[in-house]
Amino acid sequence: MDYFTPGLRELARKLSRQTARRRLAALQRHLAKAEAELGLLGWQQADYDPETQRQVQEIHNVEREQSRLTNDAASLANEIRHLQTERASLQRSYDESRKQLDTERRRVREPYETIERQLAEKRKIEPNFVRRIPDLDRELREAQKMYSELLTRTPQTPQIRQELVRLRERTVAIPNEKSDLRTQHLRTVSEIRALEEGLETQKPFVDSIEERIRILDADWGAQETVLSGAIKTKEEEKAKIEILADALESAKANPYQQIGQVLADNNIAPVNQPQALDKVKRLRFDVGEVKQIILESEAGTAKENPQVLKISFILWVLIVCGLLAIAIAALH
Repeated sequence: MDYFTPGLRELARKLSRQTARRRLAALQRHLAKAEAELGLLGWQQADYDPETQRQVQEIHNVEREQSRLTNDAASLANEIRHLQTERASLQRSYDESRKQLDTERRRVREPYETIERQLAEKRKIEPNFVRRIPDLDRELREAQKMYSELLTRTPQTPQIRQELVRLRERTVAIPNEKSDLRTQHLRTVSEIRALEEGLETQKPFVDSIEERIRILDADWGAQETVLSGAIKTKEEEKAKIEILADALESAKANPYQQIGQVLADNNIAPVNQPQALDKVKRLRFDVGEVKQIILESEAGTAKENPQVLKISFILWVLIVCGLLAIAIAALH
């Protein structure tokens, strides 16, 4: 008995059936789509049985709801455009006002900041006068003390006499330096007071422009927040409506397919596109042909001896395993 051929023959049938089933699934998808297209094109052209008529009425209901949703979405889109236009107009107005205020701010702050810099410089050097006076007093005391000590020394060498001259000149110069420092200090204090008064004079103008800018920014921020929030809400509502409309469009697919099946069964073609009926018929024929191939293959499998098939498969598995083992050994 031949134990080799049945296994190969059955394997070929299985592979053929797998290919046919994949082709059948694809054809059935195309057929369902073609039937739905036929129903969409010709659903108003014929009288139907009660069940199909119910499907037609369902389509009417769905399309009325779709029309309502489409109108609602269009209305929301118009409201969104209006809000966006209003926001853009307010943005332009804000930008223009802010630009004018920024120009005015620079004009007002320029002299104010100049006075601030001058005042900072004067305040930085003013303590130096106060610290310098005690240093000069200490230097004067030390010079006088040294001068007295050198006067009592004997003998009076040229170096001592030279140092005495220097100390005498220094004791005379220090009071003059102190007088100059006091004069400079008084002048600096007067300049600081004048600059402070200048700042006080300019400050109301600076505060006023800053307050106007703060109010403008706050008003625009509040308006922009409200408008952006309204736009976002409208866009979310519109998106939800569009999702519902798309869902209704999908819901029409099954009723259209059932109507298309009735039209195809009764050989009724759409007036404007009769080829839609031909497409359904061709796909139905292809589906039937593939189904017949699968049935014939399954019938061939049924005629085989199950025991012989089992032995044949085992033999082929052993053969393939042996060939793989030989190939692996050859590689090593």
